Amino acid sequence: MEPGSRPRGSPAQLAGRTLANLAGFVRDAAVAPFAYRISREWLALRLDLGVAEAPRRSWLWRTSVLPAPGPLANVLEALRLAAGDVRVRGVFVRVGRGPIGWAQVASLARALTRVRESGKKLVVYAEATGNAGAWLGGLADHFWMAPAGRLDLLGIRVESIFLRGALDRLRIRPEVLSAGRYKSLGEMLDRESMSPEAREALEAIVDDFYAALVDGLAAGKAGDVDRAGRWIDGGPYLAAEALEQGIVDDLVYGDEIPTRLAELGGAPAPRTGQELPKAQPIGEAAYLRLARRRFVWTPISQGPAQIAVVPVLGLIRPGAGSPRGVVGTLRRLERSDSVRAVVLRVDSPGGDPLASDLIWRATRKLAERKPVVASLGNRAASGGYYVAMGANEIVAEEATLTGSIGVVLAGLAFEELLAGVGVSSESIQRGKHAGIYSTMAPRSEEERGVLQRHVDGLYERFAGNAADSRNLSRSDLEEVAEGRVWSGRRASQNKLVDLLGGLELALERAETLAGLERGEGVPLYCAPQGAGFARLLPSQPLDRVAGAQLWCPIRVELA
Repeated sequence: MEPGSRPRGSPAQLAGRTLANLAGFVRDAAVAPFAYRISREWLALRLDLGVAEAPRRSWLWRTSVLPAPGPLANVLEALRLAAGDVRVRGVFVRVGRGPIGWAQVASLARALTRVRESGKKLVVYAEATGNAGAWLGGLADHFWMAPAGRLDLLGIRVESIFLRGALDRLRIRPEVLSAGRYKSLGEMLDRESMSPEAREALEAIVDDFYAALVDGLAAGKAGDVDRAGRWIDGGPYLAAEALEQGIVDDLVYGDEIPTRLAELGGAPAPRTGQELPKAQPIGEAAYLRLARRRFVWTPISQGPAQIAVVPVLGLIRPGAGSPRGVVGTLRRLERSDSVRAVVLRVDSPGGDPLASDLIWRATRKLAERKPVVASLGNRAASGGYYVAMGANEIVAEEATLTGSIGVVLAGLAFEELLAGVGVSSESIQRGKHAGIYSTMAPRSEEERGVLQRHVDGLYERFAGNAADSRNLSRSDLEEVAEGRVWSGRRASQNKLVDLLGGLELALERAETLAGLERGEGVPLYCAPQGAGFARLLPSQPLDRVAGAQLWCPIRVELA
């Protein structure tokens, strides 16, 4: 502690830090005797279940015997430690059909490439997998598949469904108001085909994502983009066909893997009558317990230099602005002495305008006191992009879906359908616009004008905050707004994001902006208290006409 400086925190906090240090030393002392006895020759990663964006807080999930997807941050940390661990000879990755998004697979591909470049062997195995498995498998020294498996290397397809014809037959009238020529959420209700603007935006996105897949394959076994394109056009493949094409290196049953890994690890050939040697891979969680730094004493006077990671995942619901939601979490971090910087990890299609604005405001206020870096995941569009705008910097993957600066209000009116089956209604109201949200009576032109004014007002606020946050003139912002969705690569070119990269880069930037050395910051996940089961609940009754939304309907599956 510098002369004249005072400890940060109350006496209770100082005592808590002391006890935390002592508990850590006891834990590390208990682990130390086993650290050099347990084999680390092969690190095994389970990606066949998919990848989670944040650790699960639920007691049920932590204690369940059922396997669950591992957090992306833990997987990346394990790969980083393995690359520099002399006791690790190789990494074994099991891929499958679990959900892995575009941004996630790009981060994993970079981490696996670093493992190979460090001289470790890399083996990828799948019983059945798709584009993501082919991408990661192509980076490996050995890509194995089950003999009866299937490789669905297919490319990309985005489908849009239009309900207008069915609604007309049912005599259901769509009500769609929007701000932004490219805001296409309502098109499924009031059109029978894509608008030219929606087609333009979708074709650009599909082109960018297809290029990302081709480049990912070309960086591996395909070797060049032409061969990668031929591989995609030739799919899907049975495992034996993938082997013939050179996509897969060998066909291996799961029970043969320990023996094959032992051979790759240089195990001596057994003598006559002896069993074949078998590798004993160590899982990600156990490896992290052994490989992380031990006996680290954090300063009691100031506490550890924490980099808080706040996940904003899924639909942004009204409760996100409550003290138990994201806003409350950000305000607590603003007051925390031990938190030196914050990473806002956003993987959201957007949602409620008010909640999005409240999170943006809390993010911006926090960024005035300590560095905040927004890390955009697979999709951070519309309201998802809104909340990220308050950060000091925005980091996105090339294949992140982002932008969609626009507003839409879409709903259905059922009065004609119900009248056709003999259902009628009467109402008594006081107030000229008391029935503006009713689904049983048509809106007047004046009422539609009121709602359109609300939509336009929300758009003006969204676009104005975007221009201010990104230091763009309003005319420059309008050229990339209008509800258009961008890939991360094009968003970077359009100055909507600052850097291209994943969660690791965001953590590095947070450390740098906080004046910390690389690796000095300790990541701390701060999931809002309202996360978990509450996210499964509907945001509003189904019998109400939806209000205006900052929501992006576009989703590009990697498969």
